[in-house]
Amino acid sequence: GESSSAIAAMAEAPSPIAMSRIEPLTEAHFSGARMIENDFLGARKRACGCISYALCPASPSEFASKYNGDADKMSSSAVAVRDSDGVVIGYVQMTMHGASRGLFEQCLHRTRPGEAYIDMMSVSSEARGQGIGTRLLEWCAETARARGATVLSLGVVKGNPAQRLYERAGFVVVPEHGGPCIDLVTFCLFGLPHGQCGAFLMEKPLDG
Repeated sequence: GESSSAIAAMAEAPSPIAMSRIEPLTEAHFSGARMIENDFLGARKRACGCISYALCPASPSEFASKYNGDADKMSSSAVAVRDSDGVVIGYVQMTMHGASRGLFEQCLHRTRPGEAYIDMMSVSSEARGQGIGTRLLEWCAETARARGATVLSLGVVKGNPAQRLYERAGFVVVPEHGGPCIDLVTFCLFGLPHGQCGAFLMEKPLDG
């Protein structure tokens, strides 16, 4: 009957996950990645808890200045691209130890030898819940391992529900990392986006 045909058609239809791809960041992706980053910062984060980043989004030149045409640095970051129209629906910025970093990133975390650090990751609102964040994390782990890193790390603002995603991906909280200094820096940069002050570090070993 018609219902059976509909069920069969749904079973054969490609899933949303299959309809997107993960690619290393290139200058062609800058516009879409910048929009993802601006949405990420503007949604909840407020400098010193009062000045919304939505009031001062990064310009094209400001975003491009993070990479300065460095192809190797760009290839350590990635985007999720929707197959149907080429729109960027996810972005992750990863830095290998030794690569140049801006003051903003250095304030949050200083990498050590053998470490790759995820400075930020976000998925557009209409694409969440489709496994894209998991795929971006997997891409980071594979890329970092291939470049000789032994640990992949990221910072998490306290109260962020994304912590569950990171735990499922194999990240664990680093005990006794941070403290009042990190809490103050986090508040100055982000405010209280999830109702709690401070942040902590999570790591995933890449050995083996």
